[in-house]
Amino acid sequence: MENQDKKRILIINAALKRFAHYGLAKTTMTEIAKDISFSKALLYYYFPDKLSLYVSVIEHLMHSISKDLLKSVEKTATSTEGIMMLLQKRQGYIQKYYNLMEFSKMIGPELPADLFEKFNKAKDFELKIITSLLNRGSAAGEFIIDDAAYITEIFVEALAGIHFNILNKDRKIFPSKEQFKQIFVKEKRFADIFLSGLKRNI
Repeated sequence: MENQDKKRILIINAALKRFAHYGLAKTTMTEIAKDISFSKALLYYYFPDKLSLYVSVIEHLMHSISKDLLKSVEKTATSTEGIMMLLQKRQGYIQKYYNLMEFSKMIGPELPADLFEKFNKAKDFELKIITSLLNRGSAAGEFIIDDAAYITEIFVEALAGIHFNILNKDRKIFPSKEQFKQIFVKEKRFADIFLSGLKRNI
């Protein structure tokens, strides 16, 4: 069983490198198998198709990112720093794994149920981190907040609005690298303004 798990992780790591470099559409199962000297039959034993492998890669990556985000945010001195760190880290991951995230070229704008579930989990995780940071800030006297979960909801929905408006101008489903930079600049500025409004007037 342990050997099977090792092989599965080996396949996922090889696929992650391929997907991150070439994207989902331009990567083949044959190339992934060749990278780790596995037969194609063995690859299909673990993953029945490329999409199921892609979903496992996304899940594996999100788990790694979640651990890194938690560790980074816990080291920040203030909740404001923590939220700004979260936005910065997220942007860094988007730039690093841009090709991996551009799945719509192959599977279209409608997410398969498995992928939808994974992205929803990632969104819920982000909401929990921000709510936790706001509660931490409130307890430390950094913010005046009566309902951290509701404030988080407003904050995240406003960030989504920035994303939507930039995309809507060019009628695109998925942002270009340049658009992601524009989104990040506006997200940062908005976060500055939003968090300043929650702070105590000293």
